[in-house]
Amino acid sequence: METFDPLLLSMFAVGVAFTTTVFVVSFRQIDRNEKERAQLNRMRGRLNRLLQQRF
Repeated sequence: METFDPLLLSMFAVGVAFTTTVFVVSFRQIDRNEKERAQLNRMRGRLNRLLQQRF
């Protein structure tokens, strides 16, 4: 069983690396989507204010 310890450790390290990669990619995508949503909401607010001023 001792001969498999380095293999198990390397498999664990690969799993941790993949999991970390998934978290980083997901965080970036969520962050990008939230920034776009916030920008869209700001633009809607500005447009609403402009329309209210005109009428």
